[in-house]
Amino acid sequence: MKDLKKLIADGDQVIGGAVMHGAGKEDLEKLLDYYDYDFISIEAQHAPTSEDYLLKVCEAAYELDKPIHYRIDHRRHAYLIGNYLDHGPTIIEVPQSEELDLVKEARDYFYYKPEGVRSWGGPGRPPEGLKEVDQHSYPAWWNKTGVLMIQVETLNAINNIPNFSIDGVDCFSWGPADLSIDRDAHPEHPFAKTDDTAIEHAITLCKANGKKLCIRSYDKTLRNRFFDLGATILMEVPSMEGTLDPDLPFG
Repeated sequence: MKDLKKLIADGDQVIGGAVMHGAGKEDLEKLLDYYDYDFISIEAQHAPTSEDYLLKVCEAAYELDKPIHYRIDHRRHAYLIGNYLDHGPTIIEVPQSEELDLVKEARDYFYYKPEGVRSWGGPGRPPEGLKEVDQHSYPAWWNKTGVLMIQVETLNAINNIPNFSIDGVDCFSWGPADLSIDRDAHPEHPFAKTDDTAIEHAITLCKANGKKLCIRSYDKTLRNRFFDLGATILMEVPSMEGTLDPDLPFG
């Protein structure tokens, strides 16, 4: 399995693909036949989910040598991140991040000591890279492996990227829908004129603070456009392109 944390830190181009709740191993295989994504994304903020399903889909993904990205249901559930991770995700995304205290809380419960306070346990933890999985070897390995993504979905959150760029935050993600609502509410904001101006501002702040930006996209033909803007991570929803069977549980 690729070292996503290092790839992201190095600024390499990383692309993930999304599946809907209920997708099984065969569906993941179909997604990867469509494109050999670097990770597979599942959703809890705007979709039904369960701990049982999270464990099962992570197990299926690891059989295919792919890590799972998981967007949690609410930023105020950051204290549960350690529990989510015990079911197997490698990437955690915290939506609608607005408060520095909650970003710090997400960081604390994402990492084991000394970087954080995550508790030891759980059957679904990814074991790749270790001969033995125990409380002595695993924490250090995880702290060098897991990816913590903070989603910025308002103009205020974008402006807070310098404050949110604490140790342990690997990257920020773009929330296009909620941001468009916020842009409409603040038409005079200097970075609210177009989506691109807001993206460019966010990327400028990310670069200044040693972080990377992830953008959700529904069209693989737009990859170079976003990469040219300065994003290095893309998260695609293939079914929205109209190129796949709409009955497949993608996106």
